[in-house]
Amino acid sequence: MDRQHEDAIAAIERTIEASQALRAQLRSGEAIGRKMIKKLEDGVPISGSVEAAGAVASDLRQNTNYVLAEFEHRRHEMRMAFIGPSLDEGMSIGEIGRSLGVSRQLAARLAKEAHGGSPAETG
Repeated sequence: MDRQHEDAIAAIERTIEASQALRAQLRSGEAIGRKMIKKLEDGVPISGSVEAAGAVASDLRQNTNYVLAEFEHRRHEMRMAFIGPSLDEGMSIGEIGRSLGVSRQLAARLAKEAHGGSPAETG
């Protein structure tokens, strides 16, 4: 197996790990949300519902933002592992966009980044 394949596999594995962490964080947030609903139904003031559910709102927000940003970073990294080899194989920007499920414009920005341009947005 060549280096490009190894890099693509490693990028996919890191994306899967980030996806698993994000899914766990979202499930945790859902569980807290359910507890908040129960507390609100029990008459707890809205302003105290997060704390009554056993969570700290700022921690929940920061943790969710962190794992979401990590997932987005890994997804971008995975796209980058595919874009260079795809260009080398003769795919057009439009074909790459379709294969990655992104717009042609984003595929063009990714291609520019893959060839040493400025970092692309991770849309």
